[in-house]
Amino acid sequence: MVLIAYSFLQARRMDGNGVWYPLINLIGAILILISLMYKPNMPAIVMEAAWAVVSVIGILFAIRARQKNRQ
Repeated sequence: MVLIAYSFLQARRMDGNGVWYPLINLIGAILILISLMYKPNMPAIVMEAAWAVVSVIGILFAIRARQKNRQ
């Protein structure tokens, strides 16, 4: 999921400032965190958790920008 989002961004098929890019990254991070439950790796867990937090922040910024543009 994360690689797909990044590929779409690089190919100019997705806006990095919109909701979709951080949303796909969040889904990818969650899926990786789920997989890490079966074979824990603390550095990977910390990195994916941070990736998820940054993605949530990106989603919030995108939503706020969208609401600001509507006004």
